[in-house]
Order: sequence, then structure tokens, then C-alpha cells
Amino acid sequence: MTLNTAYIQQILRAHGIDAWALYDFRGSNSIAWTTLNVAPEAHCTRRWMVVIPADGTVVKVVHSMEQHPLHHLDVAAQYYTTHQEWVSAVQQTLAPYKTLAMEYSPNGSLPVVSKVDAGTLEMVRGLGHTIVSSADISQYTTSVLSNVQLAGAAVTAGLLRDAMFEGFSLVRERLLANSTVTEYEVQQHILAELQSRGLETDGELIVAIGTNASSPHYAPTALTHSRIRPDMLLLLDCWARSSAPGSVWADLTWMAYTSDRIPEHNARIFDSVTQARDAAITLVQQRIEAQQIIKGCEVDNAARTSIIQSGFGAEFIHRTGHSITTELHGPGVNMDSYETDDTRQLLPGTTFSIEPGVYIAGKEGYRSEINIIIDHNNRVQIPSAPIQHGLLPLLAEDWQQ
Repeated sequence: MTLNTAYIQQILRAHGIDAWALYDFRGSNSIAWTTLNVAPEAHCTRRWMVVIPADGTVVKVVHSMEQHPLHHLDVAAQYYTTHQEWVSAVQQTLAPYKTLAMEYSPNGSLPVVSKVDAGTLEMVRGLGHTIVSSADISQYTTSVLSNVQLAGAAVTAGLLRDAMFEGFSLVRERLLANSTVTEYEVQQHILAELQSRGLETDGELIVAIGTNASSPHYAPTALTHSRIRPDMLLLLDCWARSSAPGSVWADLTWMAYTSDRIPEHNARIFDSVTQARDAAITLVQQRIEAQQIIKGCEVDNAARTSIIQSGFGAEFIHRTGHSITTELHGPGVNMDSYETDDTRQLLPGTTFSIEPGVYIAGKEGYRSEINIIIDHNNRVQIPSAPIQHGLLPLLAEDWQQ
């Protein structure tokens, strides 16, 4: 795949940046690899840098014995072998440019874009350059998806939801038959359902009863899991993608209560979560419809303010959502003013999660997660609709929403 130089240069000019210096050592910079279309299997043991100016010629600086990882880039080249030659080649290549974007975040405020080591930053600054973060511009090359990818993500979200409901159905059938069912069995059942739909996943899907759900990333294993009994909260948090190359993830959370009715206490807390989720959705929809800028931190603030007003602010212990790309937790803007202050703006052609939660330590946990797509026509889509509005009364006849 060729480098879309004109597209990147247009972005650099729009942001007033002289050049983008993409540096990597042994796969340290995933943003550089994605931007430059470096093959995932490329064998990189030496430093390299690719400098893309706002105007002018792209130059790659590579070790003489290791030219192959960037062989696909038909651009000017500087070669080095010794440390002194490396510094000299970098100095010569960067000389025309004052302001450089690199994968760094001031004070480490956005770890997702902090890819360049401090020593290399010191070297570049020592050569007389001003370094700015590539956080804003890198979104365009790592997080903006094609129409085909967005359409695929929408299909995957629907299939994922169906597979999760098969998990709920298994629990319902077992409990109504007075049979035993465990978190691990449900997890494995959902995995099989995903595979039957042509989807793949990684890691351990989350199937958690109330106490376990109080730990947001708890997941059952063959050795450690709990039995699911009547009158329990049940949380499913699952993620999947198509096995096709370039596929985008879907990531959803649904909750049920293993009875034919929902206790008022549980309904009230879950309602506070869905109200926060909907406050975030509404803000995104309103800003996008008005063609106004919206930042990830603002989406988090909308959800967090809602939960604080419900009295559970201290129990909402993570960001509201994350970027989704071909990586489950992508490098784009997160819905976050809590763990970080993500001031990057949401862009057309992207997808992300909204997933507020309330966690009462050692007792119970609640979360609702949906995905949002902003398409290239700047329209907001919720591919997993219909979304959840109340806990599912799993043993009731009309348990499905």
C-alpha cells in the first residue's frame, strides 16, 4: 500500500505543523507503523525515521542493513550504519523544519500517543526543533475508517448482540429447568456463537454475576468462576470482529437480573447508568447535527455529570468510552476527562464506545455499553440498536427488549 502523502500534507498544513517525524525502534511506535502501512510481520531491529513535510519531499532514514521494512515507501532515503551517521542523517533531514509533530504527549497526559522515548525527543530538541504532539493529526491516519470498514463494524455489532443474547438464553433455560450454569459455561457458549457467525475475539469475555461485576474487568476462567443462581445481577461484556483483514471491532455490554422481576434497588442504579449513557449520546448527536466540534472529554463530562447527579459519582471509576478501530482499544480519541483529559475532537469516519458504569466495591457492578459510528457524511449511527433501557428480567416470559 502506498503512502497517501498529499492527504497527510494537507492535514499538516491545516494544523500549522512544518513536518511529521515518525520514529520507531523495534516496533515501539504503532502509530508510525499504521500511518506508513508497515507490514505487521516486518522484522525491525534498528531505528528508522520517516519525515513527512507539509510541503516538499518525504525522506526516510534507515539502517543500511535493514532497508526492507520501509522498502514499500517510494521516497527519498538517507542511510546510516553508525550512531554518528544516524544523528547526522536525522539532523540533515530535519534541518528545513522548525516545528515537528512526534508521538509524544506533554507530561504524559495522553499515554495512547506517547510512543517516542525521552532520549530521542531530547536529541531532536537538541538539534533546535520545537516538538508538538501528533495526537490530533495521527487520528486521521490511524482512526478514520473506510466506508467498507464502518459498514462491517455495524454488521458485527448486530451479530455480537445476537450472540450475547444466546448467552442470556442459556442462563434462562438452565435456571428454569433448575439446572446448574456457571459464568464460564456462558462465556464458552458465547464464544461458540461468535464463531458460528464468522466472528473472532481475543482475551476472556466478561460474564460476571453481581459481586464479580463490581470489578470492571473481571472475567471467568476454567479454574476461577462462579455459579449463576436466581435473583442475581448478570453482566455480559463481549467484543468481536470479522475474521476478514482490516475488520473493525464491536464492543457491547448488556445486563440482566435472574428473576421474573427487577428489584427497585437494582433498577434504580441501572437507570442511573443508562441515563448517563443517553446524556453522552445526546450530546454527540446534538453537536454533530449542528456541525460543531465535540471533544472526547466533553462526552465523558456529560455522562459523569449525570451519574454524579444520581448520587453515584464516586462509584464511576473509569472513562466513559474508548476509540475503536482495527484495535479494540484504538489510538483515537477516548471519551475521557477522568483518567486523562482527552481534548481531541471526534472525527467523521470513526467509531467508539460509550460505557458508563457504577461499581459498589465487593457488592455489585453495573455497566451499559454501546458503540457509536460517525459516518463520512457526519451522521451519528448506533449500530447495536435497539439499546438497553432496563435490566432484562431473565426469567420473565417477555424478558427480551
